[in-house]
Amino acid sequence: MSSNGDDPRRISRANRVFSYSADHAPCARIEPGERIIVETTNAFGDQKLEPGDTLDQLDFDACDPLTGPLFVEGAEPGDSIAVHIEHIELIGTGVQGIIADFGILEWDRLPLHFFTPENGRIRWLRGIEIDVRPNLGAMGVAPASGSVPSIEPGDHGGNQDAKHVCAGSAVHFPVFHPGALFYTGDPHSAQGDGEVSGTAIEHSLTGIFRFIVHKKTAIKGPRAEDADYYIMMGIDFDLDRAMRLAVQEVVTFLISEKGLQPGYAYSLASIAVDFHVAEAVDQTQVVTGKIPKSIFKKVKKN
Repeated sequence: MSSNGDDPRRISRANRVFSYSADHAPCARIEPGERIIVETTNAFGDQKLEPGDTLDQLDFDACDPLTGPLFVEGAEPGDSIAVHIEHIELIGTGVQGIIADFGILEWDRLPLHFFTPENGRIRWLRGIEIDVRPNLGAMGVAPASGSVPSIEPGDHGGNQDAKHVCAGSAVHFPVFHPGALFYTGDPHSAQGDGEVSGTAIEHSLTGIFRFIVHKKTAIKGPRAEDADYYIMMGIDFDLDRAMRLAVQEVVTFLISEKGLQPGYAYSLASIAVDFHVAEAVDQTQVVTGKIPKSIFKKVKKN
């Protein structure tokens, strides 16, 4: 990994927990702007797996580990933090299978298959190759109250399984506790929006992250951006409500950040914004609204 002239600290995946909570002791304290190498473990938690095994052999209490929490100096309730993902590097091999009755459809278990990327591609089956596009399925901060299992998304972030959370993107989170207490995990080498069978190609990785604190810029929940899009999120147990929340977040962003009147913001959401189901298998649903940055080249905030 390139460190652009500095030497980022490494946060080991040995700093492993299984929930988002303000009760976990920070594994590191980091300064705003500091660049950190964070190691993550695939969703199966390095359990010993062999080709031909099925996922019902797993200890599910050991699945979906998170690395963290990281205490971001200066972050206070009412602020937000932006986590810039500068670089991602895969570790080892990827693995995928089907967990019976876990995905969208009722399906038999599929034995595990292991994949080693070659030249940016994964040879999935004969005649089928998939582009490698590493992403982090889980990123978030300590929730406002209580403890949230690592598999669940919410206002704190969590297991969003949004494939745009990749190198070159930044993800914004509200701050509910001093230091924000940031966690990440559930890394993939390839995933489709929805992750409809319940698993992507689960693949440990390391990433270089840079943390920025935005003072007194409270947001309701996670949002993201990359070079091309502002990405709003709606999160709810009900898919219809998740869609409604995503649309509302898009409209609110267009009003507050781009100076549009409410009616025009809602209209623009219909003619220029794409909505995707990012998460559909972990009980809580996630819908993203992708606002193209290109449409604002000649638009200035009032």
